[in-house]
Amino acid sequence: MEVGKIVKLEIEGYDMNGLGVAKLDGIVIFVSKALKDEVVLARITNVHKKYAFAEATKIILPSVDRILSPCSYSTGCGGCDLLHMKYNVECQVKEAKVIHAFHQINKDNSILFNPIIKNKNIFGYRNKIMLPFGYDEDDNVIYGFYEKLSHHIISIDKCEISNPYVNEVVEFIRRYVSVFHIQVYNEEKHQGIFRGIMVRNNYKNEMMVVLITTKAYDFSNLLTYFESDFPLVKSVYMNINPNKTNVMLSNDYIHIYKEKTLIEDILGIQFNVSAGSFMQVNHDACEKLYLEALRMANLTKEMNVIDAYCGMGSITLSIAKRVKHVYGIEIVEDAILNANQNKKLNNITNATFICGPCEEEIKKLVNVEQIDCIFFDPPRKGCEQEFLDTVIEMKIPKIIYISCNIATAIRDINYLTKSNYKVLEVTPCDIFSKTSHIETICQLSLRDETKHIPK
Repeated sequence: MEVGKIVKLEIEGYDMNGLGVAKLDGIVIFVSKALKDEVVLARITNVHKKYAFAEATKIILPSVDRILSPCSYSTGCGGCDLLHMKYNVECQVKEAKVIHAFHQINKDNSILFNPIIKNKNIFGYRNKIMLPFGYDEDDNVIYGFYEKLSHHIISIDKCEISNPYVNEVVEFIRRYVSVFHIQVYNEEKHQGIFRGIMVRNNYKNEMMVVLITTKAYDFSNLLTYFESDFPLVKSVYMNINPNKTNVMLSNDYIHIYKEKTLIEDILGIQFNVSAGSFMQVNHDACEKLYLEALRMANLTKEMNVIDAYCGMGSITLSIAKRVKHVYGIEIVEDAILNANQNKKLNNITNATFICGPCEEEIKKLVNVEQIDCIFFDPPRKGCEQEFLDTVIEMKIPKIIYISCNIATAIRDINYLTKSNYKVLEVTPCDIFSKTSHIETICQLSLRDETKHIPK
């Protein structure tokens, strides 16, 4: 078996990421864009000793679960890897992924696995999009997404999972850059001005546009067009990134139009969302995710709670409505400033936001009063061991762990279960429809009823 070879395969099932699984000459082959029970021709793309990867090039016998992709760029883009699959099958694959992962650390089958929380809108749900700009072969200005495993831009005119109002604004910016001959950045030569854009929108479809450049530029004409033709554009920033890097955004934001923030509403709480704020990319699914986490925690007005990695306070302030007091901890100073603004915006008095390392601040809190529950929603890399050791040492009775990366979540949860914590229940939540990513909410409790006694 060699790379580039075309083989005929019968697809027997799925792997954890929704790839079709087949066998040939004793070797397991993982096949992208193939469904269970299909017969396909596939091109081998990668070969290892005991397994290989392939991409379906022709469907000889299609599955009843196959659908026509609504995206004309899916072949090149690769961002949404489950566009060919019926949504109910997609959810089954994601549920199986979560159950399989947790079974690796739970041999007695004692965990309650709740049904996946489905996404109401599987298209048009994404409230933040980042688009690099470039040139095609004829030197026309284009924008799009990077081709899988490369930095070649696949030119698009819309993204099916992004908010539909965004597409018109992005196309207008492309025409503006082209008509006014603003040189687009070339990553290899490190030349040019315009790198690309980020657009985020809120529950009202209002938009914040971030124009990413290598140096300051006068966009006054563009802003005039926004004023007259795009009333949903409520905020514009310029982000200046002169560095020779493929990372698009820097920390240098300059506000150039209308409002400095967008107002987002999550579970009846309003949030000032800045250009650099972290916010879940799917508003409706985010609300369902938070409600499920709050249900698991079974909060009462007598409880004190910590929300670690709190960001702008989106979970923290939802917790505040249900408890005696909640402490949000975050090491990023700008995020804490944003969180305090959101606290004031909603007239919430029983939330305290603390800037500092979570592991240090948790010890300070637990040593002065009883903490009944801790929430954490860490970045994709998961939790630092020092943080987990602190949670274990402080014997916090209940943990609600929210994760966008099942691999790092399992690593962290396995560490906790080896130190007197037990997993009670897990719920998958489909925030990233049409992709293989899955969000999970997990409840853990302390096996030993002896709690940490404040000094």
